Amino acid sequence: MKLSRRTFVSASALALLGGLAFAAEEPASQKPLKVLMIGNSFSICVLQEMPKIAADLKLPLDLCSMYIGGCSLERHMKNVNAPETTPYKVTWSYVSDDAAAFPKQGNIPQMLVADKWDVVTIQQASHGSWQPATYEPFGTDLIAKIKELAPQAKIYVQQTWSYTPWDKRLAKWGINQDTMFGALEAAYADFAQRHGLEQIYTGEAVQRYRKALPVVYTEKTNDDDVCGTSVFEEKDGRWTPKGDVFHFNARGHFLQGLVWTARLFNVDVTKSTYVPKCLAQQPERAALMRKIATELK
Repeated sequence: MKLSRRTFVSASALALLGGLAFAAEEPASQKPLKVLMIGNSFSICVLQEMPKIAADLKLPLDLCSMYIGGCSLERHMKNVNAPETTPYKVTWSYVSDDAAAFPKQGNIPQMLVADKWDVVTIQQASHGSWQPATYEPFGTDLIAKIKELAPQAKIYVQQTWSYTPWDKRLAKWGINQDTMFGALEAAYADFAQRHGLEQIYTGEAVQRYRKALPVVYTEKTNDDDVCGTSVFEEKDGRWTPKGDVFHFNARGHFLQGLVWTARLFNVDVTKSTYVPKCLAQQPERAALMRKIATELK
């Protein structure tokens, strides 16, 4: 499968934003980049490592997550249309002195005006990411609401990732890891192109990492992939994962944080020296992740 980066907005667009690429030239005293993530479990994990990577590179970051597990674009719009409810868990990592006193629960209209966001990110729920029909009309309506309430913000689409082979939904859907990625890559690319948005290529970064090692899935180990548990148990003569098989593990959190930092700040993250504990004994893998993230920025 060809792993291609797709960009539909010109590189000069960053210059018009007056600051999203500030980190490459401006001093660390620059105001923090303010990022709001409207997402689910595939975005709240950005909070795990991105703030540490940004801090290591002296890039001030105010990062806020709106979380509902498995939340699709359709459900996001249902929530927008019920503004009196507060269904999202709101979590943030702020470096600014004037951090907004956000509530622990909120809704999209409320949070879009809670701070002056530089960036707002959206994504499809992973189970629908490979099905183009699930994106609309909900994606169009959500983008319109963001532009209405946060017109100064640049909207990015996070390209999510494909599951490990142990996820039973792949067999149910009649696809495998590679075909899931190919389908979601095409779906996100089409969605981003139609709306003139740029992507954060998390899913492609995962695929490049898997191919580069390569990640080999055996009967009872998962010590290489950035997704899923490494803990297996034997049941009825078969070894099966004990726990999660599709969310990021600690390695994945680091890769995702690198991809987001490189993309949103437009920086070379190979200059970072920060290594999480999970990769302390594997610096070459941390270096590979930095290289992939920088190539995709």
